[in-house]
Amino acid sequence: MSGLAPTIDQPIRKATAGCDDIPVLRERGQREVFCGLTGIVWLHRKIQDAFFLVVGSRTCAHLVQSAAGVMIFAEPRFATAIIDDRDLAGIADVNEELDGVVSQLLARRPDIKLLFLVGSCPSEVIKIDLKRASERLSQLNQPRVRVLHYSGSGIETTFTQGEDACLAALVPEMPEAPTEDADGLIVVGCLADVVEDQFIRIFAELGVGPLQFLPPRRAGDLPRIGPGTRYILAQPFLTDT
Repeated sequence: MSGLAPTIDQPIRKATAGCDDIPVLRERGQREVFCGLTGIVWLHRKIQDAFFLVVGSRTCAHLVQSAAGVMIFAEPRFATAIIDDRDLAGIADVNEELDGVVSQLLARRPDIKLLFLVGSCPSEVIKIDLKRASERLSQLNQPRVRVLHYSGSGIETTFTQGEDACLAALVPEMPEAPTEDADGLIVVGCLADVVEDQFIRIFAELGVGPLQFLPPRRAGDLPRIGPGTRYILAQPFLTDT
């Protein structure tokens, strides 16, 4: 056995710096793990007559499908228009390919009233102009279907920023409120239907109203806004909206 351990002559000094004083070099967690495409998981369940078409790779398709926990055979209200080698090499016209996919989709799903073209990392890299594509497709399919776009690319967005970008795309489409409803309140952010019903009851008891929600349960029920309309964020990450 070894001898006795040496004694410490000087007392241990009290730390002068706390955790708040340490510079943060990098934060980890869900924000660094998932891209903005994951927002489709709860957005497609919220807006019941909307469809989310990701313009991306097979990796994008696997991500959204596995995150949602549904089989593609169940025909959920999201899908991926796969960018293949012909698109990457410039052999095929991406816009013509996209128009064909959208035509097939709308013919198969006549219940769709709002179609989102969702950008991804591959579509951003090869510079597919989804803004012009959405405008063109919206003109072709009016008034039955409205086509909007936003980016869920991991280059530009992470995790909940996908919902933020989606709601920001809806804001310019919101109609003007009539004079008598100009002072209403809009609750911004995805909430469960049960929570929405509770909010409606609570705010009615407080005498606050008329109350509207963004996103709505139906694409045709977008909130109306006026000069006196106020809003409250139900989610803390909605900075762009």
